[in-house]
Amino acid sequence: MIAIKKVGFGLLLALGILLFNACSDQNTRSKLPRSIGNTSEVLVVVQDENQWKGNVGKTLKKYLAADQYGLPQQESLFKLAHINNSSLSELFQKHHSLIFIDINKKYNKVTLTRFDDKWAKPQVIYKLSAPSNLAFDTTFANYSDQIIKGLSKVERERIMNVFNTASDIKVMQQFANKFKLKTTLPEGFYVAKSEAGFMWLKRDANKYNQGIIAISVPYKDTIQFTNASIAARIMLFMKNYIPGPTDGSFMSLDTTYVRPVSKPVSDFFVPYTIETRGMWRVEHDFMAGPYVAYTFINPVTKELTTLFGYVYKPNKDKRNLLLQMEALLYSTKAYEVKKNRRD
Repeated sequence: MIAIKKVGFGLLLALGILLFNACSDQNTRSKLPRSIGNTSEVLVVVQDENQWKGNVGKTLKKYLAADQYGLPQQESLFKLAHINNSSLSELFQKHHSLIFIDINKKYNKVTLTRFDDKWAKPQVIYKLSAPSNLAFDTTFANYSDQIIKGLSKVERERIMNVFNTASDIKVMQQFANKFKLKTTLPEGFYVAKSEAGFMWLKRDANKYNQGIIAISVPYKDTIQFTNASIAARIMLFMKNYIPGPTDGSFMSLDTTYVRPVSKPVSDFFVPYTIETRGMWRVEHDFMAGPYVAYTFINPVTKELTTLFGYVYKPNKDKRNLLLQMEALLYSTKAYEVKKNRRD
């Protein structure tokens, strides 16, 4: 009996320590300063200038500063800035996205370590350790998708920290009632058109426009998740419900020059979701722009749903505006009206 009591007390003590550490960690994180840095900017911390000017810098640029698909102007996924490790001050430590490079013979292999909200919030830090420059160059591709995914998540979180404080509850409720989905919609968005299984939300700014198109149809077969099926379905609804500025014109997708490309993503609110990127255009007119769309089975209605976010800003860069649409679509969650209990 005495032994049992001692074990029980030890277990309770261990749990208490774990809870205390968890609360302390949470309190520490809540006191962190807000992270700094421009949108889509990544600060690379190198050991010396030779790394940045050599193959290490070239490899980072190849993957992280590659042109983003679907944009009419050349714009990179991320804008890379760099400093030497010796220049890492407290100010630089507050940057929202950092990558540390550590090349040293003491390492046996290339490893990637991630830290979240270490010096600021939101923040993601990656440390890449490698035994040689050659080992870094030849293995970075294995980690590039993981790094891009983490960097993108922090960007969306920073955007939503702004949008969550200025959301339009009325429009959000209209959208939720129709599709049983809760999506953050900032002030300025309004319902441009609503039909069966369709809603078009717009935001008209001074020099650009943004919009969300929601489409919902019965789910019948996995073929509906293919790139061709998603594109055809979007174009059908656009032709029926989104007219262009001139007679006979209507919104469509570019399937010739910047064809839609699709891939599965696992970090959307529905685990199996297909992301599609490309260019939209207006038939019989000259309007066009980039888009990003997410197709999934609605967990509430069980229907196949596509959320399509687009940007129109002629002759100007659009990456950051499209990232805003991506962040809004990623804010989507299932919306279920709770029924009143009857005793």
